[in-house]
Amino acid sequence: MPETVRCAVIGYGPMHNFGWAHCAWIDHTPELELVGVCDIDPERTAAAQADWPGIETWHSTADLHARDDIDLVSIVTPHFTHCPLAVEALEAGRHVVVEKAMCLNVAEATHMIEAAEAAGRTLAVHHNRRHDGDFRRIRQLVQDGEIGEVFQIDLQAGGYRNPEHGWYTQKAKGGGAFYFWGPHAVDWVLALVGEKMTGVTGFFYKKVWHDLDIADHVRAIIRFESGTVADVTWSHINAAPGTLWRVLGTEGAIIGTGGATRGYEHAVSTPPQGSVKLIRISDRGHKREEMEVPNLSNDWDTYWQDLADHLLRGAPVPVSGHDGRRTIAVFETAEKSSQTGRTEPVPYEDS
Repeated sequence: MPETVRCAVIGYGPMHNFGWAHCAWIDHTPELELVGVCDIDPERTAAAQADWPGIETWHSTADLHARDDIDLVSIVTPHFTHCPLAVEALEAGRHVVVEKAMCLNVAEATHMIEAAEAAGRTLAVHHNRRHDGDFRRIRQLVQDGEIGEVFQIDLQAGGYRNPEHGWYTQKAKGGGAFYFWGPHAVDWVLALVGEKMTGVTGFFYKKVWHDLDIADHVRAIIRFESGTVADVTWSHINAAPGTLWRVLGTEGAIIGTGGATRGYEHAVSTPPQGSVKLIRISDRGHKREEMEVPNLSNDWDTYWQDLADHLLRGAPVPVSGHDGRRTIAVFETAEKSSQTGRTEPVPYEDS
């Protein structure tokens, strides 16, 4: 069994510092070795070499894949490139981590999954925001039964502002309004509920920012087998935004305001930040107790240790391609529902 996994990062663009962050998480994980960075822009590979002295750099994936000693590539490029780059890497015999959003649509996700299965390689999606300290605390409280049986989850973010943000706000490249913040929110919901979806109802609005081809306001209502419902909203025209999290249970609720991830993209992990409000109800509603519960740490590096454990010791994939496809399916199904006016079934949920 090899002692380390030799890794390369594809994409070192300046937007959001993601390329640097992937390099930092790989470098921080003892059994992962950062070998090099691939980017078509010589200025960006120069920046990578300055940040990580001694690494190799390539300006084409063909040059990268000409190497026979790279075990894993991490893809940190615009959404519309994820599928072709992942399939190319898998066919070259690499394991693949792909940034969220996984890809543009369910067909692309399926192509990526099938390419990984054909190659006998791992496809993982970088939903490391499951390791946010507020989400970790919320999931713990739910699993410990602190609010009874969860029946509704509300997640909302955004505000009222011009959404223009490079390729993110070009639908053909970014995927649409949901693909910016939505991958975090939908993955949180799916991880928290842990059930099959029975349908998605979507609402897409185009009211203000007509110079862009993405929606101004998107909403997905996700229904699960037990009857639990999640309502996820992202908006560029919400003049009265509320709290990020509201989780309702038969014996209470959890409210989270967000803002608990300062340092993301600039640190491998951080100590606990902020808190969530826990509300407990007892005595048939006659007794109400409220308390602030400190969040857990932001242990984003755990995703990468879990990945090393998978590749070297056969542990589960931290977030599989099938998991990533479920998130993409919510976006696609919500948009379809907004057009048909009906709740639509989610692809692959019955398979």
